[in-house]
Amino acid sequence: MSDETAEKTRFGRAQKFRLSPKGAEAMAAYVIMVKEAQNGSGRAQFDAARAGWGAPRGIAPEDGLFLVEFGESDRTLPEAVRNLEGCGTTAKEVKAAVKRLLECGMLEPVPAPPPPPAPQRRYW
Repeated sequence: MSDETAEKTRFGRAQKFRLSPKGAEAMAAYVIMVKEAQNGSGRAQFDAARAGWGAPRGIAPEDGLFLVEFGESDRTLPEAVRNLEGCGTTAKEVKAAVKRLLECGMLEPVPAPPPPPAPQRRYW
């Protein structure tokens, strides 16, 4: 099945996402891995550490960046795109990562808040 014929998942612009408990564990492990890799000898060691972090979780090594972004607070896709612009990440990459992380249970959509109660009519 090609990407063109696959069903596209669409979310509203105001839809927020947050880390699931599984995603929070993965993000914590990513932060530890980054701190340990800083003591290493270069980019090759960092890339190997990221691959080692992502493989057992079934996610891409670059997904750690997205987990950290959504771990800061609940975010919409446009907010995440704007915050990750400085990293050279495109909107298409953010959307693809959110879809991957939702499918593997690392992210979850934030339920919409309940509508405000209807005003009570007073009959005098």
